Amino acid sequence: MTFKLLIVDDESTMRKGIAEFMNWNSIDCEVAGTASDGLEAIAFLKQHDADIIITDIKMPEADGLYVAKYVFENCPEKKVILLTGYADFEYAKTAIRYNVSAFILKPTNKKELFEAVQTAQNQIVTSKHTDSIAREKTAFLKEQFLLEMTDHPYQPQFAEKLRQYGLSLQSYYIAAFRLIPYHEDIRSLKKIIIDEKKNAYCYRYNNLIITIYFYNDPEVVLKNCCEIEAITRMLDSREISVGISRFHDTPATFRQAVTEAIRALTLNFYAENNVSFFSEELNEDCDLTAENSLDLFQFESLLLDWQFGDAETLLMNLFAKFKQNFVNAQDVKTICAQLYYICSRITIKNRAKLDYESRFADVDTMTELASLPAEYLNTIRLANDIFTLEKAVTEMFHTLKLSLKDAAGMQGQLAEKARKYIAENIADDLSLEMIADALHISASHLSRTFKKAAGISLTDYINQFRINRAKELLRGTDIYIYAISEMVGYHDATYFSSMFKKLVGVSPSEYRNVDGN
Repeated sequence: MTFKLLIVDDESTMRKGIAEFMNWNSIDCEVAGTASDGLEAIAFLKQHDADIIITDIKMPEADGLYVAKYVFENCPEKKVILLTGYADFEYAKTAIRYNVSAFILKPTNKKELFEAVQTAQNQIVTSKHTDSIAREKTAFLKEQFLLEMTDHPYQPQFAEKLRQYGLSLQSYYIAAFRLIPYHEDIRSLKKIIIDEKKNAYCYRYNNLIITIYFYNDPEVVLKNCCEIEAITRMLDSREISVGISRFHDTPATFRQAVTEAIRALTLNFYAENNVSFFSEELNEDCDLTAENSLDLFQFESLLLDWQFGDAETLLMNLFAKFKQNFVNAQDVKTICAQLYYICSRITIKNRAKLDYESRFADVDTMTELASLPAEYLNTIRLANDIFTLEKAVTEMFHTLKLSLKDAAGMQGQLAEKARKYIAENIADDLSLEMIADALHISASHLSRTFKKAAGISLTDYINQFRINRAKELLRGTDIYIYAISEMVGYHDATYFSSMFKKLVGVSPSEYRNVDGN
């Protein structure tokens, strides 16, 4: 760190000597400016940065103590070193009152002044470290408090903590951000939100980032959320989903607002920009807590990511909580109905994928795979006990799981057709777009489906296939290496050699010689 100095003295010789004829670089300092009196110094400080002010105490217009008083009251993080030709006790007392770093008698020497500046440097560094620790502690306590407000009904004692942390919940929206696909490491997302949010505060809630927007204009909130979504896609190569609550004007409804934001995430299947506002149509006469909403949201996320084991565990834990806490029967039914609607949304998304692959399956099979019996919902609504509900939801889950796995078989057929096309056209300049066009599907769909079925990206598969074919030719023929390069689709022999060595560990010629021996 380089510390900036401001030199203040009404004697030009003294001012110039300190500013220009001392090796400040040797102690990590540089002179940011000079001033001939206190007023000029204060004007400089209002316009420029300076960490340490070295000032004479006796000057016309405004003296060094005036400067020290200004710094003490307006920018106490800066340090002042006073130079004086008077060993006056009253000066010293005033200097102490203004927290002056050092009080040096003239004539001073280089060693004494350097030591005073280094002391001031240490004070600044220590102060910044202490402030940083204090800010981190405050941020942690604030986040813990917001988590408490999220998970518990509003209590009167919350009002004092809101004042303590400078949070005015009199006009706000809540936005819930999640990464797509679901991922536990959301530090990069939180950093983007912190950097881009305006007049807002965010905190982590499980694997979501909850952001409080202190606005009453929904368009401002929507615009900022869309900006964050676009920046995340550009910088992190991932997408996000955002749910936004209704407008709220009291801290008493904070928990409800967070719940609305999380539930609004489920609407993003119908939103082009992955940002949705909460809708009254989601209510279903249900007063879900934020915890309930998070369970439902995580269940859907796990299904979308094919994490069936975790999804089943979540269901088991959910019913265990129902039984342990004797949750109201109607509330349990409402939550189970939401589970049905989630599974229905998954089948709709699954059907959309199957439509791409209609050439690989007959219509009757597709209809069977893409439907979820309505009897499950009727059973949920008419159930007389928790055990009937649990059985219906469990059967519904297994039905959905089987249909998704059957769809995976169709995805495997599409991947196999892609492999066949690659094998038959290995010498061509293959690309994702070319193969997708040949199979009459979109490039993005082919990319996702191939990776899910093959466990490797299409580009990596093409490179591996080409290198494996080259290895066969190197082993079994005497064809020149540059010709083999052309035969497997690498039209630059140097690039072929580089790619071969990267994947095999030796160059093509080394591979042929070793294999020949």
